[in-house]
Amino acid sequence: MSRVQPLSHYSPEFRGISELNIIYEAGLDADSRPILVLCADNLPDPKVVDYDLILGFILARLDEFVESDYVLIFFSSPAKFRPSWLWLLQAYRSLDRKYKKNLKALYVLHLTRTYRIIFDLANKMTSPKFARKLHYIASLHELQSQVSISNKFIPRSVVKYEQEEAAKGIAQRRQPPLPERKREERVSLAFGRSLEDLAGIEGVIALGTYVPKVILTLTHHLRAFGFDSEGLFRKSPSSKELRLVKEAFNRGEAVDVSIYCIEVSTALVKVFIRELPNPLISLNTVKDIADLLTSQSSEEQVNLAKSKIRALYNNKPCEASFLKFILAFLRDVSQHSDKNKMTIHNLAVVFTPNLIRFTEEKDVSGKHALDSHHAAIVDANLCMSQMNQGIHLVRWMMTQKDLFI
Repeated sequence: MSRVQPLSHYSPEFRGISELNIIYEAGLDADSRPILVLCADNLPDPKVVDYDLILGFILARLDEFVESDYVLIFFSSPAKFRPSWLWLLQAYRSLDRKYKKNLKALYVLHLTRTYRIIFDLANKMTSPKFARKLHYIASLHELQSQVSISNKFIPRSVVKYEQEEAAKGIAQRRQPPLPERKREERVSLAFGRSLEDLAGIEGVIALGTYVPKVILTLTHHLRAFGFDSEGLFRKSPSSKELRLVKEAFNRGEAVDVSIYCIEVSTALVKVFIRELPNPLISLNTVKDIADLLTSQSSEEQVNLAKSKIRALYNNKPCEASFLKFILAFLRDVSQHSDKNKMTIHNLAVVFTPNLIRFTEEKDVSGKHALDSHHAAIVDANLCMSQMNQGIHLVRWMMTQKDLFI
């Protein structure tokens, strides 16, 4: 059984299969790791499309993420067409160490008994260690207790399948809401607060030069010890360490981050930005500026883009100061790309989902859920288009030293 190779992104097969929305990005989990979704209901008729091409396409998409930690969710039911068990074994065989190393968890939802036997057999044949990353999930309720995935990324067909199975009594009964953990309510002194709040807490008056203390602490650690670390900002730390350090900052404690690995500091920088009540760069900014920035942009268009950005942040001194600091810091990181492999483009890819919030939330069970294959593709294409525009804008902003004067 020959090993399938990833498709070229420039091949007609790749472009054609991409329209099926078989595998797509679904935001970030609580540890800033990309979530990828594989949807069986979008698999085509194997009599029409060679499934080796499907596998080659999936491997090509995974190649975009395997250099850093990621999470994979497989919606295995419903499915109009199912691959043969021989093809599944071949797919498992194609997932060599490159794909398994940084895969932190594989969540498989609604797997039938027959296919579970095949999955278990494949695990025994390929990698027993990989089996520890595999989690069989019985319901969407259970899935969302394990990984934070936005409702908008759950296809309506999956929701409908679970409802129908529950009604027939085949699936597990609908579970009651998970009991809330009793914990002492604390007001955060770092993460999840507005920049204005933090400036007030820290007694800062000059908002036009403000940078939160937590960010200064984290970036100082990275400047001292992390700039030459390969894959900086791509690798994830221990979830336990990340939580402990974050909670200490939230309590207002002085944290010696040097006793922790570099990945704790890189993850917390991203988490801090993502948990701001308002994004540092709004989606409207992306829409307003993106069209001005093309490979053929004139000097006049570039200057207009700069003027628009300055006007947008004119009455936001904290946001302007913090964004200026982050852009300059990332620019400095990129100066070490010969060692850390984090070019301006790579940094833009990593930071854009944290700097910009894409699309609106949708109700998983209501009328706004993805109710058709076409709607799923439209929604995914919109999100991808916004993401690409955002990456382009962030990349450009990092190169403009005079953007915020």
